[in-house]
Amino acid sequence: MDRRFRLFPNATWAKFAAIALIAFVASLAALYGSLLGMQGYSAKQASTVLSQLESLKIGDPASSFDHAVSGLRTEAGVHVLTAGAFQFEQLWNLVWKLPQEWADELMYISSRAGLRWWRLTTSASVQEGRIRRVSVGFMVVGRYEMLGAGWSLAPDIPSFYERMPLTEDERRTHMGWFHITSMPSGEGFRIDATGQSTEKELHARRINSKCLLSFRGCDGLCDLLPRAVPVLRDRKSDWGGYTNVPRPACDPR
Repeated sequence: MDRRFRLFPNATWAKFAAIALIAFVASLAALYGSLLGMQGYSAKQASTVLSQLESLKIGDPASSFDHAVSGLRTEAGVHVLTAGAFQFEQLWNLVWKLPQEWADELMYISSRAGLRWWRLTTSASVQEGRIRRVSVGFMVVGRYEMLGAGWSLAPDIPSFYERMPLTEDERRTHMGWFHITSMPSGEGFRIDATGQSTEKELHARRINSKCLLSFRGCDGLCDLLPRAVPVLRDRKSDWGGYTNVPRPACDPR
């Protein structure tokens, strides 16, 4: 048999494999571009929602809250927004069917590629058409650990705090650390503001929108809630709690 005919099949398969590889890489690039676009859109949406929620006051019309959350889905009376890339649930369900080590590594790579999981939740209590209480919860995969922020605005701090010895500052605006037991685990900080809270304390609730779309990941609670740092310094306090991750430069401790 002519040598050219013996080589032809191999050349054909090599060409086919090269085309298949290029198509596969192109598909991955297109998928990544789409997911990153969804991530960016949801980050912008969440940033707008948070700004509107932070501007609400006790006694505002209930329609003000409804307008702020109009683009969010509702789950059992709570309004929810999840990072855009993770709204494609079928894809991530496949990831979690992989061996745990592979899934964890893929999630780490995804976070470093800007596809960082986060979730925003919010609800409100209304009386006679006026806002009586607004609550917000937020969690995001940070640089080293899961980071969380929660805040509420109501006429008074939650009643269960009354069983504790509180300073005048704490009765006006209560601030406290909490542990996050998810995978990955981490830490969070909660701010319960009232009608007596100062402007500085109200601004402490502001969540850093840069944490919503980040390749590096926010570096600790002081990165997530930068405006809480001056209030803690005024109170000669810190975040509380404990974490074994590297201490960020912005930490007031």
